[in-house]
Amino acid sequence: MAVRAISVGWLALALAPFLGACGVIYTAPDVRDAAAGGETYATDYDVQVLPLTYESAAAANLIPYVPARLPLAFQPGAGATAAATRAAVPDLPSPPPATARPTARPGFVPDEFPPLTEPEPYRIGVSDVLLLSVNGTATLENLPGLISAQSKRQGYIVQDDGAIAIPDAGRIRVSGMTLQDAEAEIFQALVAAGIDPSFSLEIAEFKSQRVSVGGLVATPSLLPITLKPLYLHEAVQLAGGAVAPDPSTTRVQLFRDGQIYQIGLERFETDPATRRVALRDGDSIHVGSLYRADEARRYFEEQLQLRQEQLQSTNFQLQLEQLRDQRARLADERLASERAVFRERLELGAVERHYAYRTGEVRQPGRVPLPFERSMSLADVLFTDNGIDIKFADYGEIYVIRPETDPLKAGGLTAFHLDAENAANLAVATQFQIRPNDVVFVAEQPVTSWNRVLSQILPQIFLSATDRLNGL
Repeated sequence: MAVRAISVGWLALALAPFLGACGVIYTAPDVRDAAAGGETYATDYDVQVLPLTYESAAAANLIPYVPARLPLAFQPGAGATAAATRAAVPDLPSPPPATARPTARPGFVPDEFPPLTEPEPYRIGVSDVLLLSVNGTATLENLPGLISAQSKRQGYIVQDDGAIAIPDAGRIRVSGMTLQDAEAEIFQALVAAGIDPSFSLEIAEFKSQRVSVGGLVATPSLLPITLKPLYLHEAVQLAGGAVAPDPSTTRVQLFRDGQIYQIGLERFETDPATRRVALRDGDSIHVGSLYRADEARRYFEEQLQLRQEQLQSTNFQLQLEQLRDQRARLADERLASERAVFRERLELGAVERHYAYRTGEVRQPGRVPLPFERSMSLADVLFTDNGIDIKFADYGEIYVIRPETDPLKAGGLTAFHLDAENAANLAVATQFQIRPNDVVFVAEQPVTSWNRVLSQILPQIFLSATDRLNGL
């Protein structure tokens, strides 16, 4: 590169008589190659000046460098300490749901009477037991197969095919017939068999037709239907009567052929019309309450217990929250204390830190601390925190002086020269990464050098001139 030299030229020659014995001269610092030699620029270092370009900046950035790391208290995850402490406390499980259902006192439910019809005559069915009784005038010889020798009464069970089997007369179908129709059918069968008995027919056991009664009755029962019609109120009485605690909310329900009929218990016990409801085979009667005080009481007690458990759970949750907040507060205080201690140690210089150095035409020469956990560019050094002084700096003479780190090149220096007279070259300053112990030097403008020379010489000139005048 061209050697930059500052001289006083003819001004120094012109002013030589006045400078005689004063020995005052201004010398500006500069960076020169080792090839320049000479006693004036003698140095113990081997200086190599390289133009700072995109390529040389990229090569310089390849030098390994690991920025200093901040303590754990400053790491991004440090703020989650309180949350982690909070999550370490287990939550209380929610109370179990209520098993009892709330019951409200029902409103008016209209009665629906079953149809009031005349009771039908009893019809013989499967499993009924029929009893044949021999008339007193008949002889055993006339009825050898009808009645045994020990008794004048013989019972016959209606089989699943609806027939009874009489010896010497065969099987006679009687299912679905009234008692009178069955007598006539049996009589015809006996006549057809050549027997002319005198007998009577009756039903000994009624097993084919039944009615069930359940619910709020003293004795839930399965009641048979007999020759005498069975009415609704009689069936309830035969089951021990209704035992509902609150008749006003109790219903007597009749299930018949997929239909449900119901009568309020109070009306059931007082209205004569309920005594004319004849029952049929397969009817089901249920005495039930739409509102049960015992269930309501149990629900209230269970809700009260659940409420107490919820209050206990809430109190426990509050205690947990207080414990979590206390732990989080302690964690935050510990975190703040660690950060404060680190900052104090940093101010006292007790923390090992990397520095670069800035000198020349800058507002405040001195060392520049390199940031933690990232790199600093040359542009950061030049344009932040009292950087380059635009009034006196020579943008064409900006240097980054870097000692060699290779032991084989000990004593060597590389001076990266940034010529920023073309402002576009400042883009390279944003790419060039500063390393520890780098020295950033900004030279002064030529006019600044002359100004400083004159500022030192002129006072001496005036003093010498005054002395000469006084001597005359």
